[in-house]
Amino acid sequence: MEPIRKLIRASGEESALPGPVSIAEVERLIGAGPLDSVMLRDRKHVMLLDDLGISKGLPANKEATRLYHEVCAPGTTHQILGDVVIVPDSDFASDH
Repeated sequence: MEPIRKLIRASGEESALPGPVSIAEVERLIGAGPLDSVMLRDRKHVMLLDDLGISKGLPANKEATRLYHEVCAPGTTHQILGDVVIVPDSDFASDH
């Protein structure tokens, strides 16, 4: 399976990322900081999002919310707000 690296905007627009990105670059791409993360269903990819999305009044991200609900308890209604980045969790693995 090819690693997925992409930006998903709340508008529905998606764009591929050319390779691994730093946390600082993710924050710049989505206008966020601090970040929160969600491990996706495949347990290989993580979705990075703005932890302050609610207080910033960011719009709902339909595709990111769908991915989030795939890993949530049935009946979860919380939505993912704002733009998100999806990357392999291994991009941020540490040897320490």
